[in-house]
Amino acid sequence: MKLETLIILIFITFSTFVLGQTVKIEINRTFFSFKQVKLDTIESAENEILELYRNDKKLLTHTLFKEDGDCSSIHIQLGNYKVEGNKIIFYSYWAATDRMPGSILPFGFREQIYSVDSLGTLKLTESKIYIENYTTSGTPNFLEENGWRHKGLKHLTEHPKNDYEQRLLNDYILNIEKEYNAEFVLNEEKNVLEKKVRESLKEKIEKYTGNWTEGEVYGRVRK
Repeated sequence: MKLETLIILIFITFSTFVLGQTVKIEINRTFFSFKQVKLDTIESAENEILELYRNDKKLLTHTLFKEDGDCSSIHIQLGNYKVEGNKIIFYSYWAATDRMPGSILPFGFREQIYSVDSLGTLKLTESKIYIENYTTSGTPNFLEENGWRHKGLKHLTEHPKNDYEQRLLNDYILNIEKEYNAEFVLNEEKNVLEKKVRESLKEKIEKYTGNWTEGEVYGRVRK
């Protein structure tokens, strides 16, 4: 193998590294480790996740910060968690800016509640979401011609006027629920969920979107 090729392979292999802190919390007589991990990759130097361990077994990961985009847009996902009694609650928030025509996506909120029993078993007991996002899932003729935007998406903000539009909305919701493993909420439940998530992530939202002002630099904003 040539030296140049070997150097490239080593760079790709170690383009992700761990840098963070671990917090141990006793929940229902079992200790869990919450490990913050920063991912330094070619695509992003700031992505951060939380890894949850029981003993040496990794149980799940939760996104704390993720940023994507291109020359005209920014898409972020923020996350947080808290422990209440025998429950671990995770919060997620999505926001975006875009200078191009079209939808400003993603935008939404999620709450996931896990319970810990007396044996230390972790179980997802409740998961709720409201999100406006692109999805390629769903009934083929319910997708727009480009194939990645669902026709039911707009009826989250525009009330369905007939049975066909209601079916579009229902199909969008069904596929989002499958994709995110969560119950989709609307109306007052959506407002309650949004308030919880914004309160939990208030400082992060201000830090990462506080300077997003609609105009030439950020275009249109959804936050």
